Order: sequence, then C-alpha cells, then structure tokens
Amino acid sequence: MAEAQAQAPSPEPILAVSASPAADLDATARGVHAAALAALPRASSARLHKLLKQQDPAEVWSQVVAGELPRWASSEDFADLWYRHARDCDLGALAEQLESLDAWVTTPVSPEHPPALVDDIDPAPILFRRGRVPDSGSPAVAIVGTRRCTPTGRSVAMELGAGLAEAGVTVVSGLALGIDGAAHRGALAAAAAPVVGVVGSGLDRVYPYRNLDLWDEVTASGTLLSEAPLGAEPEGWRFPARNRLLVALADVVVVIESKRAGGSMHTVEEAVRRDVVVMAVPGSVRNPAAEGTNLLLSEGCPPVCSTDDVLVALDLATAGTAAKDAGKAESPQANRVAQNSLNPLQKRLLQLLDDGPVSLDALVLRAASPVPEVLVAAEALERCGLLARDGSLVMRA
Repeated sequence: MAEAQAQAPSPEPILAVSASPAADLDATARGVHAAALAALPRASSARLHKLLKQQDPAEVWSQVVAGELPRWASSEDFADLWYRHARDCDLGALAEQLESLDAWVTTPVSPEHPPALVDDIDPAPILFRRGRVPDSGSPAVAIVGTRRCTPTGRSVAMELGAGLAEAGVTVVSGLALGIDGAAHRGALAAAAAPVVGVVGSGLDRVYPYRNLDLWDEVTASGTLLSEAPLGAEPEGWRFPARNRLLVALADVVVVIESKRAGGSMHTVEEAVRRDVVVMAVPGSVRNPAAEGTNLLLSEGCPPVCSTDDVLVALDLATAGTAAKDAGKAESPQANRVAQNSLNPLQKRLLQLLDDGPVSLDALVLRAASPVPEVLVAAEALERCGLLARDGSLVMRA
C-alpha cells in the first residue's frame, strides 16, 4: 500500500500550463476565485459552504463584485461589505502568489477535494494545498498532544509516527511544536506512507517558524493544507477550526501527553462529535502533561502502548497477531540495553524514575548512594538512551 502511494503522481499546481488548456483554465479560474472568496472579511466556512454548495466559485465571485448576493446567503449589509472589499482585490496578483507558492485550491466541485471534508458536519468548502493529493481510501491517524511535551512524550510520538507510516497509515497532525511535530518527523523518517499536515495560518505564513523545515518536508513527501487564505496570520481562533479538519480526515485520533484543557482536548471533543475513535497514551500520575491523557483513559478511551494497539483499532491487525509480533520485535532501546548491561545502581535509578521526572538532587537522595557514583550512573544511562533530561529534571526516556 505504502509503495503504491509513493508512486502516485503529484497533482499539477493549479496554475500549471498543460496540453488541455480549456480544462486547466477552468481549474485555474475556479482556484483563484475560491482563493479570493476565502479572503473576504467574515467569510466563515459555513457561509462559504452555503454559497459554493449550489454555485461555482466564479459565479459566486461575479455576484460579490456586482453586490448582488442572493438573500438566502447573506444580508444586504453583508453583501455591501464584500462588494467594497472585492473592488480592491487583484485576481492577477493572487494568481501569481499561488503560482509562486506552487499552491493549488480546491472546492467541493474539485475532484481532489477530500470527500470527508465535503460531507462533514462542519464542512471545509475551500482548501489551500501544497504537495500531492492524499489517498482518501488509505487509513489515517491523527496524532495530537501538548506543545510542552516531555522527552518521553516526544520519543513516543516519533515512534508511533514511524511505526504507523511503515504500516501504510497516513499520519495527520498540526505541525505544531511538541507532539505534533515529533509525530510527523517520525513518519517522515520512515519514508513510507505520505503524511498530511494541517496548519492554522496561510500557506505563506509559516507558524511556528521553527518548523519551517518540517513544512517543506511535508510538502515534498505528502500534503500541506490549510483552510486559511493566503496572508492569514496564526490567530488563536483558527486553531480550534483547524482541529476539526484533523479529526475529519482521520479514522482514529491518538492523544500523547495533554493537560486537562487545551487544543488536544478540543480535538477530542471534535472527535466525539464525529464518532471517531479516540485513543490515549498512558502517562505517569506525577506528570502534569499526562493529566488529560490519563483522564481520557479513566473515561474509557482505549490505551496506546505500541503501534500495534492503533493498528488493531484500524482493523489492520488482530490482537493475537499484534501481541505475537510485539513479542518478536525489539525496540531500539532494548537493543541498546542488550549491548550495555546495566549495573545494580543503574537498574535502581531506572526503578526510581518509574514515577516520573525528578530533579537530579532528588534522584541522588532516593538512591542513597554517593553523589559521584549516581552522576556517573545517570550519565551512562543517558548515553544508552534510557534516561533523558528536560531542563533541571531527569526522567526515563
């Protein structure tokens, strides 16, 4: 499956010149007009869906510039607001901007528009995209979590992203710092199934800028998409709207480290609205970043302790097969342990870290061993990849 996806042809940019001018001109005009509509003030997805469900973007735009929106779509005052804005819109400059980004725009009449976002309870009528067309028939998993994750959470996200991609599953995430970015980096490192990144700003406004390289990598080997028009800044309200797209595109949502409130739990709410399965990675009761995930587990969400748990939820593996495969496979950490036998003090330090992150001073007190010996043992565990540092805290990796 992953090989078939990797060989699938990438879509031509919406402004590309090809041998069928008439069809491409229609697509180009539709994309540019849709981009202009998305940039109108207060052009909510619900309002645009109502308009584009019955008309082509070019037809709607012609009504906007004439100040003649149908009464069922908006009030006269609203039509006047759009009319004033449309007078200053340069469609040619917008077309050039799309072309410079190698971006394309889809609407419900476009073959490339995701069916899941057409039939969703809160549809997305206009999408700005870079990269390739994702396979709508491929299983997809959204991986979400806190931006302020622990090294353990980051490591788990990367492992899940890589394992799912190797199994032919499309990994969907929001390209944020923390868990989102780690999941995508893991999936990209696997170089298997394409990924999908959904962002909360215009495609010409990289946010967070520290993930610029990740935006480029996702575009090169998968799909980068946004509902926000070009030039849109990453305003706070755009991210809850972005979260519904993550859920609508996914068959399963996996939460890795989340507090009781925040973007990840909002994503969970959107999943519940759509009857999408929510799974959670267990965390230490002493880890504040795991309060939300542990709450989800207490409320009955299935736990994720390995990639196989998610594959079972997707019906890509049976519980018996997954358990058998899990018993055969050794993690990178297990391989490192086999090569570096631990002494009694190193083993005791790992046991003392089972309850979550602690300061190095607290670890020394718990170990009840000479400080130099504890420091040497901790450094050895860190070199083996079994211990991680997060600021002044140490924890199991």
